[in-house]
Amino acid sequence: MPQQKFLIALVILLAILVIIFGATSCLLWSKVKKMEAEKITPIPQVIKPEDFGAGTVGEVSDTDLPAAIFNTTGIIKEIKEDRLVAQGDGSNFADQQPRELTLIFTADTITFEPGQKVFYQGLEGLKYLKPGMNILIDGAENIRGKTEFKINTINLIQ
Repeated sequence: MPQQKFLIALVILLAILVIIFGATSCLLWSKVKKMEAEKITPIPQVIKPEDFGAGTVGEVSDTDLPAAIFNTTGIIKEIKEDRLVAQGDGSNFADQQPRELTLIFTADTITFEPGQKVFYQGLEGLKYLKPGMNILIDGAENIRGKTEFKINTINLIQ
């Protein structure tokens, strides 16, 4: 007799588990179907350089240039009190034309010697630069389409 009660209880328990599993499966299946029906197709957006703080110099209507550019190269032309003037290679302009760049030094600007083993911070770095030196320029902002901007780092290129 106790064995029969155990078997009846086991059958009832299994029946309850099957009902719960079935109900849960139906609910999940209906949610999946509902989500598939409500799928939203993403609308491609056109990213504009001005959305990222780019300048307007040298802009052309059809270009593969990224909307944000932070570095370029150039040759130093002139050294001033808190900035230097360099002939940029044009890589930060959509039309890719070389232009004169005014590079503004701040207290945070770091000037690296070749190999980056020696560096100078702030305006101190201007003392170690000379016209004709090749430099790698890292802007403190998006430099696309700009001829004057603050710089984070200057790396001297051998």
